[in-house]
Amino acid sequence: MAAMVTWLLVHSPLVGPVIWNPVAAELRQRGQEANIPDLTPALSGVGNHAQLQAELVAAAVRQGPVALVAHSGAGPLLPLIAHRLAQQNVAVAASLFVDAGLPHPRQSALDVLPVPAAEQLRGMTVGGWLPRWTSWWPPGQLRVMLPDEQLRKLVVDTCPRLPLSLLTEVLPDMNEDELGVCSYVRLSSAYDAFADQAEQAGWSVRRLESHHLAVLTSPAEIVDTVQDVRK
Repeated sequence: MAAMVTWLLVHSPLVGPVIWNPVAAELRQRGQEANIPDLTPALSGVGNHAQLQAELVAAAVRQGPVALVAHSGAGPLLPLIAHRLAQQNVAVAASLFVDAGLPHPRQSALDVLPVPAAEQLRGMTVGGWLPRWTSWWPPGQLRVMLPDEQLRKLVVDTCPRLPLSLLTEVLPDMNEDELGVCSYVRLSSAYDAFADQAEQAGWSVRRLESHHLAVLTSPAEIVDTVQDVRK
């Protein structure tokens, strides 16, 4: 049985921290500690976003051990976050990637995207800023994932404006040993390749037949899965 930890739920920089609220509530209902740092203040300015995001996470933590849980675009940030926590003597027991990208040191987010997708995002940029992430989806796709109108509106309203520099910033090469025991939870088919890569690296992997925003709609199932994958 895994030791008690504080679950540090790290949201993608493309969305707001509300994405993790249902999972945090479910964890607390089960007697667990859960913390959701807000990364959105790191989006002001034109650079150094990843370092600022790591500092925001570290500032939200008093003591360890912690389990880092990243959703979507937060995955590549975990090595830098783990390093920043190590600097303040906070132990990272585990790192869990939930339908998340994997670390890509010495590359930017645009570098690891397929060329057509990267070009599409550059074409959407106006004055150095991208539209909200929720507008990137085809019409109706967000509604399928989030049929509840109130929940869907909450997600849309709390998505921040995104500087293109967030996606062009090259991530540093960090020591991934500081991540602790790594695991992967695949929610949607779009993340099959990442789950396969994690499995090839010897990580514990769980695959759910769900959707990318299941952290909002199926919190009990998500908590069951992340707790199971840590055992």
